[in-house]
Amino acid sequence: MTSPALIALLDTLLPGDPPLPPFSQAGVDPSQFAEAARPILGAIDGMAFQTNAAAEVQRIAQVLPDEFRILLSQALAGYYQAASVQAALGWRSDPPQPAGHRLSAGDESAWQLLEKVRQRGRLWR
Repeated sequence: MTSPALIALLDTLLPGDPPLPPFSQAGVDPSQFAEAARPILGAIDGMAFQTNAAAEVQRIAQVLPDEFRILLSQALAGYYQAASVQAALGWRSDPPQPAGHRLSAGDESAWQLLEKVRQRGRLWR
């Protein structure tokens, strides 16, 4: 079971901003960050966190910078890999192959870069 304090901490770090969801609604399992969050959760004053979470997070980032950096980088990676976040950003979550990515007709610089490849023709049999 995931601790409510961990979810509150992750939601404070990644509160979302429409159309982006907050961390707790992004579809990411917060328990995967429990180990990285353990030293931070141990240092958080529960009462202070409930009344002023942002200030408490800043204090922890100063007191435990390495531990905070590890948790933040893991949380960011998990959050931005979530399908709901990628969809909110308009990113594709499907692999580029075999369908590839479509280029718009107005993407002139990309078409210029690909012109030599197009002229070369197929290289496989």
